[in-house]
Amino acid sequence: MIDRAAPDRIPLNREPELGMLVPGLAPPLTSFIGREREVEFVSALLRDEGVRLVTLSGPGGVGKTRLAIALGACLSDEFAAGIRFVPLAHVRDHALVPRAVLDALGIGDSAQGSATEQLTNVLRGSDVLLVLDNFEHLLPAAPLVGHLLRMCPHLRVVATSRERLRVGGEREFPVQPLPLPDRSLAGAADVLGENPAVRLFVERAGEVEPGFALAAENASAVAEICRRLDGLPLAIELAAARIKVLPPEALLRRLELRLPLLVGGNRDAPARQRTLRDTIAWSHDLLDEEEQTLFRRLAIFVGGFTLEAAEAVSGGETFDLLASLIDKSLVRREVHGGRRHEGATPRFSMLETVREFGLERLCHSGELDATRDRHAAWCVAMAEHLDPQLLMPGQEPWLEQAEDEYPNLLAAEEWLLGRGAADRALRLAGSLRWFWLIRGRIRDGVDRLERALRAAETPSPAVRARALVGLGFLTAVGEGFLTAMGERDDRANEALVEGLALARLAGDEGEIGWALHGLGLASGYRGDHGQAEEHYGAALAHFRRMAEEHPVARLRVAAVLSDMGWVAFHRGDLALAGARSEEALDEQRGLGFTWLVGLIMTNLGNIAWYQDDHARAAAYYREALAAAAVQHDQRIVAHALEGMAGLAATRGEMERAGRLFGAAASLREIVGAPLRPGRRATYARAQAAVRAAGAEAAFSAAQHEGRALPLERALAEALDFAQALTNPARSKPTPRRPTGLSDREFEVLLLIAGGRSNAEIAERLFISLRTVTTHATNIFHKLGLSSRAEVIALAHREGLVRTEP
Repeated sequence: MIDRAAPDRIPLNREPELGMLVPGLAPPLTSFIGREREVEFVSALLRDEGVRLVTLSGPGGVGKTRLAIALGACLSDEFAAGIRFVPLAHVRDHALVPRAVLDALGIGDSAQGSATEQLTNVLRGSDVLLVLDNFEHLLPAAPLVGHLLRMCPHLRVVATSRERLRVGGEREFPVQPLPLPDRSLAGAADVLGENPAVRLFVERAGEVEPGFALAAENASAVAEICRRLDGLPLAIELAAARIKVLPPEALLRRLELRLPLLVGGNRDAPARQRTLRDTIAWSHDLLDEEEQTLFRRLAIFVGGFTLEAAEAVSGGETFDLLASLIDKSLVRREVHGGRRHEGATPRFSMLETVREFGLERLCHSGELDATRDRHAAWCVAMAEHLDPQLLMPGQEPWLEQAEDEYPNLLAAEEWLLGRGAADRALRLAGSLRWFWLIRGRIRDGVDRLERALRAAETPSPAVRARALVGLGFLTAVGEGFLTAMGERDDRANEALVEGLALARLAGDEGEIGWALHGLGLASGYRGDHGQAEEHYGAALAHFRRMAEEHPVARLRVAAVLSDMGWVAFHRGDLALAGARSEEALDEQRGLGFTWLVGLIMTNLGNIAWYQDDHARAAAYYREALAAAAVQHDQRIVAHALEGMAGLAATRGEMERAGRLFGAAASLREIVGAPLRPGRRATYARAQAAVRAAGAEAAFSAAQHEGRALPLERALAEALDFAQALTNPARSKPTPRRPTGLSDREFEVLLLIAGGRSNAEIAERLFISLRTVTTHATNIFHKLGLSSRAEVIALAHREGLVRTEP
């Protein structure tokens, strides 16, 4: 209870029953799902004597009104004069707000003073919580709220609005969409059923289709529907109402365009909430002309945008207009995890349902093609700026920017190809080659480069050379995948030979060196190590000449030396392989470059393994996994897992070896980088150990198990094994809690580091899945991390790991 004297109650005509927030209005007929923490937090705010106005802000359909009603029910005993709910959606003139509040309070007309004066007199001595619902179209009446708070010392106000009121003392609480289900849970119906968005869908679907339940066969589709609808409660409820006609799988297929499907809300709902389009239109129609223009142009962005991008596409200064759209809950500033580097450019986005409405408005305005052209021009310029930065010291922020803009870049590529601007599409695709390679998006890169190369008619030699060299590198890495599909095995060589000729024609020294390097890579992956040495030698000499004038070319020297070390290893010269790898590592670290560190570490690990120095090999593999986690380079993860699997086989741990090999094979299939002939030596050595031990059956069964193993679990097993090999005395270290983590968060961290899923952690700690998710989110934020893989790598690097039974 709030500790204050109980003043007189408001003189209503009748006392409201418990839960009757408006005389004559029954409580909601459907249950309230997924907002327990919000209710708890805002209730605590309102119990604070210093907080007298809380505005629940957010986009239409996010559930602000339902949250306000739940708050009223929670606090109904704590205000002597009760909770009074004032619906304002029907009020069209801000001057009529005082009269609307009096009506909701049951106070009739009086000749004594204005409506504002009457309202002030009624509320002055009352201990009451006033809920003002749907205030966004009546903002000129906001000073009335400030006046009432000043004149009525016991009054508290909760307002729901798509925009804050801008009244002194206001505390804004942005109401977010429901948390989205984790994609990694796939068809785990029991775990997905705990997600609030999924729970809401299932309950509402059961209302129209009795007997509907979440099951293994429909859980993935239901979860994807909730993700596709941004976790927006109104959208989820409207979609669930279609279950009577369409099962989840069919409904999901129809949700490519959301707005036409999401209609037909309850007849007792406000008109603006009977279709999702009407809900968004209510907010859109409150914008002035300049705001509407910016809103529809920003809808062209896929996956978010920066202020600079918004200005480039909108055609002018946008700061104040963008701030207004954020205030009105039509655009939101993105909240990133630790993946974003310090000082990163802020990003903004729209909910996909809102963006779809914006695209409709853009089409109707006749501006769609012109806006797409500006968007594509910005994407091409940005990609060409990124291209050289991705292979320079301090590359991480540029990689993050490329990752952030990737959906925009792909959308621009498709637009340019469809519009017949293939030469510009080739410029864009060629500029993404190193991003595709570093991030392991081999299939994406090969497909898009080939399409652009086929379509381009008159590209310059330099542009075509860049695209061909990129295609050559990607095809060499992914050739095994392509060959398995019945395609030719010489595509990498063909692309690189033509790219080399064009680079020489254009006089592009950098591309000449990369083409020579790529030819070495393609030869090595085919198992022709002699030819690989010849090409690598030419590339090394070329880059060393460049480094005399451009020191940064030493990074290219390091890249060639790394691959030359790999060739020497496969030719059996371990001493030369080690020397070249160490030289490459020194070159990179001397310039602050990190990309190839993980690859070099796996090469050094392989060398140490072949020299029977298992502890040193394990240390190298562990460093490789840590580097790969930072770079998000799944190919290196696969290399290192294979190395650890080989070590396990050599030491007689055949089941562990099988699981790790299986996990690596599954990962290679995902990124399109299969185990090429030139990289099969480590696997062959492990197989020899398996055969010698007569453990083929156990190894094969474990491989099958490993293919289905979550990556986090495979990483944890590999790192646990590395810890045991490098320092057996500390295989069960005493955990040391990182600064800032609570006891419970540290406990969750250790279990994540052990490869446990959220569901397993919940069961182990006897807490809810939602609580585990909250703890995990806090851990990522406090430690500056963005994925479970990074948590696992950090835990092992800092000696936090304990072996779990």
